[in-house]
Amino acid sequence: MQTIMDEAKNRYLKRFHTLLSKIEGDKDLIKETILDSYGVDSSRDLNAHELLEACAALEGEISPRSANYDRWRKRLIAAIGGWLRAMSRESNIDLIKAVACRAAGTDNFNRIPIERLQSLYYAFQKKQKDLQFVEGITRDELDYLTAMN
Repeated sequence: MQTIMDEAKNRYLKRFHTLLSKIEGDKDLIKETILDSYGVDSSRDLNAHELLEACAALEGEISPRSANYDRWRKRLIAAIGGWLRAMSRESNIDLIKAVACRAAGTDNFNRIPIERLQSLYYAFQKKQKDLQFVEGITRDELDYLTAMN
């Protein structure tokens, strides 16, 4: 009877070899390099966690564009979260994604094009800076009025 980890390892092993077959170039060299980095001779010697890491590395090689999408999604999430915190509002992932979808005019966060992710990221970064600037001016004005009274 296989354990859950054995089943996971078998799934990741199959995925590893599927991804390896999709890579252009010297597949044997790439496989050897990955296996050497873990100090093993065969992909069967890797545990489930190591296979998952290797699959992630291969996916990045196959599709750097998707890695770029993930990077910009994470940046936008951080920018919107920072903007919400700057406004002293609650921030959770569902609210952040809802704000992003509303700003992008879409109903699915993962369908926002990369160009829109970038423009929204810069817009929310600017909103944060504007809020900080206005807060500083307000603080200075209050200090001035307090000193005058």
